[in-house]
Amino acid sequence: MRRGALAVLAVTAPVLIGLAACAPKLPDGVDESALAQAVGKSIGSPSTCVVIADAKGKLIWRGGGYITCSRNLPDCGGGQTTAEALLKANLGKPARFMSCPSGSAPGATVGWTIGPVPTGEGRPSRGLTYVAVMEGDRALPGLEIKDRVERAFKKAGF
Repeated sequence: MRRGALAVLAVTAPVLIGLAACAPKLPDGVDESALAQAVGKSIGSPSTCVVIADAKGKLIWRGGGYITCSRNLPDCGGGQTTAEALLKANLGKPARFMSCPSGSAPGATVGWTIGPVPTGEGRPSRGLTYVAVMEGDRALPGLEIKDRVERAFKKAGF
């Protein structure tokens, strides 16, 4: 049994390593660990999601659980959307932020911020777009999320 497991590992390890090499990455100079930590400290909660995509819409980073990022939430315009769907619909567009009742519980709100990932002084524009969302009775307004997440981006090296 043990030999069989080693044989499977010997065959699958190169494939997994190859897939990891092709996985989307953050730009050079951006520390993924620092980004996760800075986002977590600034807007982190179980109801928070931050997603970043390149100019073609390829997801390059997700902060927050898959379930949180995949939840349908009010888009504050009468519809429902997910963070990733909103991200793809707003690639390269100007920044905006909004807040509205979420309807999940009395007093619960949803706060969204969408926009280009800021480029630090002396760094080239990377054409990245982000969406950050919080939902619940302690969710921050969209403008506050924007301020906090963009400070986190700068701390991480954007």
